[in-house]
Amino acid sequence: MDMSELDTLEQEVERLLVQAREDLEKEKLRQQRERQIQEFLEQIQNRLQPLLAKTEEMIAALDGQGVDNPTRQLLEEKAAKIRQDLVNAPEEARDKADRQFLLQEERLVEEREAREVEIWRHQLKADLLEMIAEQEDFYSATDAAIAIKGHVSDLKAIGALEEVVDVLMNQINENSETEGPVARLRGTHEQTLSFIYNKALENRSRVDRPPNVQPPTRHRKSERRPSLYTDLEGKVLVFGGHDRLESAVRTRLRDSCVSLSWATEQGGLQLAAQVESQIPKAELILIVTGYASHSLTERAIESCKRYGQPYEIINTTGMTRLLEAIESGLKARQLAKRWKAN
Repeated sequence: MDMSELDTLEQEVERLLVQAREDLEKEKLRQQRERQIQEFLEQIQNRLQPLLAKTEEMIAALDGQGVDNPTRQLLEEKAAKIRQDLVNAPEEARDKADRQFLLQEERLVEEREAREVEIWRHQLKADLLEMIAEQEDFYSATDAAIAIKGHVSDLKAIGALEEVVDVLMNQINENSETEGPVARLRGTHEQTLSFIYNKALENRSRVDRPPNVQPPTRHRKSERRPSLYTDLEGKVLVFGGHDRLESAVRTRLRDSCVSLSWATEQGGLQLAAQVESQIPKAELILIVTGYASHSLTERAIESCKRYGQPYEIINTTGMTRLLEAIESGLKARQLAKRWKAN
């Protein structure tokens, strides 16, 4: 096993460990949601039930004295409302728990994105160092400062700016024909880089074909800083879920090329019919059963069968599980298209 194979193995294991930690965190959140539902339900019931008992007791006392006035009527109305609130209490508890659940899921997604960016920044550093090492003359070594200048914030974020600028100065000095170092620290490392950057621009202005030194993408997968889901594209239909879930997913996919149509129970039958009409052209159809009514899911399934379109049923109330299904589903279809094209 050579070093490159070890590097690959190390990266693969590290990715799996990160994914495993995410899976554990998601399971903790799911269990926490279940506990919160029960806690919120008990809180609601513990406040409403004594209130209802007092109200009913007073109504009974008024009835015992034959009192039937506006106050009694108002008490009866309040009692009816409290009874209905108790009936709705489980749903209210779920809604409250789900709001907390979505906030926690947002945190998980942001942490995942931050990890991806940090990995990319370290890979960027490696690409920049290789770029510097490959410059074999004074002018191209100086020109490398222009490429580095565009990544100052990324290098500072991982504490690597000083190292990269030091390597740049050494490379410039090694290729200089002047006695003594021409590149030296001038104030901070960032100020020094700006000085070399300006010299590189001056050098470019003096020649017809100036060098244009750019870092390779040997370590990075892309020149762009990673952002989750931005590489996704395709038409996706979702049936079920709830409005907050839809809003959270749409927010996460806003920078992608995903065309998302969504029918929730709150949206009504007309919206559901509009989404169903798009089934023949959809690349991915997801039916979320966490909150969907049987009528909504059954209609969606029947429509998919009628059009001969595959669909996936997901029993979730959370955002991350749905985003994973969208990501894996669209990427699988993109891969299948490439295979057919080849």
